[in-house]
Amino acid sequence: MVDKKEISDLKKRKKEEETLLEMGKFYFLNGKYKEAIAELEKVVKLNPKNSEAYYNLGLVYETKGMNEEAQKMYKQALKIDPKYKLAIEHLNKLTGI
Repeated sequence: MVDKKEISDLKKRKKEEETLLEMGKFYFLNGKYKEAIAELEKVVKLNPKNSEAYYNLGLVYETKGMNEEAQKMYKQALKIDPKYKLAIEHLNKLTGI
């Protein structure tokens, strides 16, 4: 049985994860790629199954011209969520499909 403390801790972790993800997106949209990567990597550490974090890391790397890294991130997002349409589109674009 799950106690109230565990539920509270899970909620806090989820909230932290969401906040870090939003910060990563904010930094990316404002051209602060180093900061975006740092925040998104924190999300992945908190929850290695967050496909959105991998997708957004892919966007940052793609924007920086780091296509190999971008492809790895899109592929990781697709391992978690094989139907992630945007990750599929960006991966196809990078691989010339």
